[in-house]
Amino acid sequence: MIDRPVTLPTPLNILVSKSLKLCELMLPVCDIFYPFAAIYENGRVGCIFSDESTGKKRESQLIEQLQWRIIDTTTDTNCYSVLVYAATVNTQDSKTLNAIAVATACPSHEENLLLYPYYKVDGKVVISPPINTVTR
Repeated sequence: MIDRPVTLPTPLNILVSKSLKLCELMLPVCDIFYPFAAIYENGRVGCIFSDESTGKKRESQLIEQLQWRIIDTTTDTNCYSVLVYAATVNTQDSKTLNAIAVATACPSHEENLLLYPYYKVDGKVVISPPINTVTR
């Protein structure tokens, strides 16, 4: 349930906007996308890649590997980060929606998971406002 707007620091807004735009470009040409991550440090956006040297991996393994790469890259820095992957959301009326999951992290170690349901309409992707998964 969306109960309030999600407010993010400017660096995370930049990372989330760029990530959603990339998903918007990828999803019309493919059914799913591989997990990816990015960081924001001193006004610059950088990509984080998983290690491809150990053969084929399940999506959950790629997500875990990217989480560790984010930790290794951002420890003791002033970096913001996002980890983006495909997800599904089950609604109260038992419908399943495709979503883009965006795990955010700040230098203060505050973490958040936002779920952006999306729809394909006339060959375009329409991304809904986020569902903030933080419990209060």
